[in-house]
Amino acid sequence: METESSHQQELQVALDAFIQTATMEDALEVIQQHPALLSDQADLLLSSIIDSARKQGHESTAQALDERRDFIRNVRQEQSEKKEQSG
Repeated sequence: METESSHQQELQVALDAFIQTATMEDALEVIQQHPALLSDQADLLLSSIIDSARKQGHESTAQALDERRDFIRNVRQEQSEKKEQSG
């Protein structure tokens, strides 16, 4: 059985991979490989990283991460709508 800390580590690795993608196509591919990125937990983790960047004065980084978070939320919304339509 997977422990909470190993799940957290896997989520962090997936989030790091997502953040480092160069294109939105690559970002979508990472999301498809790591569906946990669409979870509330991933959203909270990314929000925490964004808040930390802002507190450290890295506004441009925070804005870039905000855009990535919005992208994840859009993918999440699209998937939710597809499930509602098909089910």
